[in-house]
Amino acid sequence: MSKKILFASLGIFIFCTMAVAATTALAADTVLLEPTNNTGCPTGYTGNCGNYSLDDFTLAAINISRIILGIVGSLALLMFIYGGFLFLISAGSSESVGKAKKVITAAIIGLVIVFASFLIIKFVLGSMGITWNGGKLELSKTSPASDK
Repeated sequence: MSKKILFASLGIFIFCTMAVAATTALAADTVLLEPTNNTGCPTGYTGNCGNYSLDDFTLAAINISRIILGIVGSLALLMFIYGGFLFLISAGSSESVGKAKKVITAAIIGLVIVFASFLIIKFVLGSMGITWNGGKLELSKTSPASDK
């Protein structure tokens, strides 16, 4: 049964990834037309047109991590529901109750891992001077010596 759940969740993840990629590709076709000005960008386009920096890749990594954490958190919620459902239909069978407890325990461990990875990502971004939304952290203008 756990293999079915694993393959179903993997299939859902691949489907969602392909849907996002297809939507992005369709949107890209409408923007990338023939260049009509001296910068090589289509008229009216306000993007970078190939002038990317490290911040753009960092922002892409942040967005990908937010999507992955959201999907994993949703899957943990589904596992809680599945474990609760197993517990409800166990009808007092110790074997079924044990299976439900294992599923709920695994969901709790999964949520702990998700929250820990969120904190690690946020810590690393903060040490790089970046917020969770991809902006730059504003540092205070006063120095510790001036507080005395």
